Amino acid sequence: MLNQNANRQGVNRHTRNRALTGRVFNIQRYSIHDGEGIRTLVFLKGCPLACLWCSNPESQKAGPELGFIRSACKGDDGCDAPCVAACPEDAITLNVEGIPIIDRERCTACGECVEPCLEDALKIVGKQMSVAQVMDEVEKDRPFYRRSGGGMTLGGGDPLMQHQFSRALLEEAQDAGIHTALETGAYLPWDDFEPLLHHLDQLYVDLKHRDDAQHRKLTGQSNTLILSNLSRLLAVMDPKDVVIRLPLIPGCNDSTENILESARFVAEQGYKQIELMPYHTFGVSKYPQYGMEYPLAELAPQSAEDLARLRQLVGRFGLTEISAQA
Repeated sequence: MLNQNANRQGVNRHTRNRALTGRVFNIQRYSIHDGEGIRTLVFLKGCPLACLWCSNPESQKAGPELGFIRSACKGDDGCDAPCVAACPEDAITLNVEGIPIIDRERCTACGECVEPCLEDALKIVGKQMSVAQVMDEVEKDRPFYRRSGGGMTLGGGDPLMQHQFSRALLEEAQDAGIHTALETGAYLPWDDFEPLLHHLDQLYVDLKHRDDAQHRKLTGQSNTLILSNLSRLLAVMDPKDVVIRLPLIPGCNDSTENILESARFVAEQGYKQIELMPYHTFGVSKYPQYGMEYPLAELAPQSAEDLARLRQLVGRFGLTEISAQA
């Protein structure tokens, strides 16, 4: 009878999980980063932090958004602007060159303007998907997982913004024998965060800044909750399965003082692995697509000499440095 009840509960959980929905903005196949082996990256929409250097601006808001690719739009050159007529909110007008101007306050991201655009200059980012639909995509890469030891990685945004959906995805992947990983800023109350940890094989946590005041300036949020979670994580997970990442933003958090304080904190908590993430500008070109300006436009990546110096600082604490990803 006990076994029957347990089996019934497992079936009920599986059914509930498969029907649960969340907002996904990309599923990236055949990735060799963000976890062991070949990965399928599931990017979830929404983030509680507003990092000045965010490389996925389309991930920050929880709801769907309209993206406009200016380089794909012909404007007056052979286009009669069907997007303007298609918009039910009158949120699209044209400038003197016949290029659409989107009123982001009026736009509801309904998507009515997307199909009429013959140049694919307009797109909706953020699709409501069920756990079953996501897992169907993940399962397509199972042969690569078997050969490489890979699996599914949840990223974003931050998957913790949709922690119930994330937990359901992790449970389903784990039940299916698929390796699981998650990337996060760890900004979530422990009681909601802790249940996810039991369904993870690998965890990557960003530590943006050790000082609370500076963390607020850079991300819009205090680091108190993040540090508290980091102090509790190893009661659930093995240190070998957790990597603490330090994003290195020139003039923001790459000072000698912050790197030393961050590395000291990481080591004192019992973590063994750290990853220095050099600054890059890969996501800058996406900001105009969503009516946004990149706030750190004047920054340049660190030199090789600067990176070598920062690595030496981290090395003082006996931490294993994981190779930064391109």
